[in-house]
Amino acid sequence: TLFLYKTWNIDIFKEFKKAITSPFAIIIYLFIITMALYFSGANYYFTGDDFTWFRWVADSRPSLETFISDFTEANGFFYRPGTKIYFSLMYSIFWLNQTAYHFISFFLHFAVAALIFLISKRILKNYFLSIITAVLFVILSGYQEAVFWISSTGFLFNAFFALLGLLSFIYWRERGRKIYFAISIISVILSLFFHELGV
Repeated sequence: TLFLYKTWNIDIFKEFKKAITSPFAIIIYLFIITMALYFSGANYYFTGDDFTWFRWVADSRPSLETFISDFTEANGFFYRPGTKIYFSLMYSIFWLNQTAYHFISFFLHFAVAALIFLISKRILKNYFLSIITAVLFVILSGYQEAVFWISSTGFLFNAFFALLGLLSFIYWRERGRKIYFAISIISVILSLFFHELGV
């Protein structure tokens, strides 16, 4: 439409190239790559420590008191209140439907890859290298255990919040807006609630 009613010269190829290589487009590509790689694993049944979490969740009822006690005591279990609340909510909504748990993990893996792309774009100052970094993170096998193993979802949440905190801190340093600093602090605190690795 713009081309038909233009009042100045529009280079359609240049605009198209800009659109398909924009940061938003790269993030969409990361989502597509993540789903293409992991979608077939959505039907893998629970294994290993997954059953430990489900035993714990089955023995506790999701309530405000339970959620508060998750933050104040470990009850002989891991001190991971965020992960406990996540499993409680997922179990009460999806019960033992492994597909729902896997899709949350796939989405978190994609979100971590998107954050890696945005952070490396800021740190490396090289757009192409940032794309390669994010794509390599998605396809390399080092993080696959955390994606396929339901009980490792705390790692994914931890990585997501830690990287969100780092990106927000970078934005705060660049732009000086206090909202980014607040998001950074909140994100780092949330990362601690999902896995002690957040320290």
